[in-house]
Amino acid sequence: MEYRLRPAVLSDYEGLKPIHKEVHDLHVEGRPDKYNPADNTLDWEYFKSLVSNEEGIIYMIEYNGEIIVFAILRKNKSTERETVVKQSYVFMEDLGVKETFRGNGLGRLLFEKAIEFTKEVGAVSLELGVWEFNETAIKFYETMGMKTQARKMEIRLN
Repeated sequence: MEYRLRPAVLSDYEGLKPIHKEVHDLHVEGRPDKYNPADNTLDWEYFKSLVSNEEGIIYMIEYNGEIIVFAILRKNKSTERETVVKQSYVFMEDLGVKETFRGNGLGRLLFEKAIEFTKEVGAVSLELGVWEFNETAIKFYETMGMKTQARKMEIRLN
């Protein structure tokens, strides 16, 4: 198998949509109280802003011209308050591996590329959010060396 890892360009929009939807559908299944089913889960303006922004990037892996893995990364800065250490970090907004390609080390390869990007932009950390129901993703991120930084908790009233 020959894979090609590269940054996304504007013409990749249609090719990225099916795998982005696959990831979204996992969230709909896991948290139907938070996510609505949708046919188009990747907004064109959002995609365009990431592709043309120096502080954000979408990396992807293709196999035979099909996008099978992607990661959306954006550089951020800490809150501007006296009590917070001023620093920049990269937030991984999405990481998705097409179901039929999971377990082949491609997520690891793209995660390592995300670490490389984080270093290149001078950020001090790579951060992300993951839903508690997504145990497979949590285990993957832990094997990549990530640690829980904070918890977001809820009490559901209905």
